[in-house]
Amino acid sequence: MTTETSERDRLRDAAAVVGQVMSLCGRLGLRQSRIFLSRFACKPVSYYKWFRFLIEYRRRHGLGRPHDDLLRKKPYKFLALGLSGHRGVDLLAGHFELAAAGMPRDRLEAAWRGRPMDLGLVGGRRDAYALTMRLSVHSGTSHEGAFSIKLTRQSDRLDLVKLSFILYPLDQDDVSLNRHPDPTPSWSMNFSGKPVPAFRDPAPGCNRYTVAVGGLQGSREARAKRAVVDATRDMCGLRPKDAALLVMEGIAIGGGAHHLLGVSDARHTINFRASAKRARKRADMDQYWIDRGGLEGGEFGFAIPLRNREITEPFSRRDFYKAEFLEIGKGLFARSADPATPGAA
Repeated sequence: MTTETSERDRLRDAAAVVGQVMSLCGRLGLRQSRIFLSRFACKPVSYYKWFRFLIEYRRRHGLGRPHDDLLRKKPYKFLALGLSGHRGVDLLAGHFELAAAGMPRDRLEAAWRGRPMDLGLVGGRRDAYALTMRLSVHSGTSHEGAFSIKLTRQSDRLDLVKLSFILYPLDQDDVSLNRHPDPTPSWSMNFSGKPVPAFRDPAPGCNRYTVAVGGLQGSREARAKRAVVDATRDMCGLRPKDAALLVMEGIAIGGGAHHLLGVSDARHTINFRASAKRARKRADMDQYWIDRGGLEGGEFGFAIPLRNREITEPFSRRDFYKAEFLEIGKGLFARSADPATPGAA
């Protein structure tokens, strides 16, 4: 009887996936359908697992149809070079499960449908800077994460920086940080290549997580360099990239972490591309992480301590701006599960 039930479940799942694929191709048109089906044919298991997760997730959380670009996301080319398609699906699934547990319902639905989300506005001395978040596929950074945040100067709507990331469950992490009252905790690294438990939950049902940063990009416009200098001065020395990273620190603090994870140059998804396109990558991710106290380790190349955990009140104008970005991050996924929300436990 159990075998028959299991077989029926598998057939039901397969039929649901086939139905989703056919429905998607009907919306895409002939050319895009051919491209998608060729990718599906090359990586059928990864896509099957991804579609099955999306179907179950939609049912469990009472959501509508996901955006087509979310369905077409390639889990076998995701976040870091060298990850299998199975691991890509696991990382994406873990991210969306944590997002559902922490995001307000309206933001979860916006992300699911591919709509941008306004996170907040930080006023500088002369200008203002808006933070928005959306699916990374709609920021031109599909391989680099699940969500992307963007910092935009309001006076001319110039995008100063884009940062792509996932929420990363801490029990999957291969970096151990000893608990320490000091904001700069002591480090214990594991380089065996095997994930080891870290930050074990202190109580059942406690979801602890950090952030894994897959990409950090500045603007490609000709005036961008001047704009970054002006924005840095306007925020009393706080660089736009560091402002975006502070949002990530806030998210990680909200998840109970003491560190972030960052993708190294060698593991960056730009390495999926041809050498001519790789030459366009200007950012030195390794040096950026090292300059911020990062050490080699973790699943993606670097682990970076949270250096601004103890900002409790601003002592200077620059500290004031840092605290604002940090608080935006802390509140982004901090909602407690609401029993009235579909899918909430």
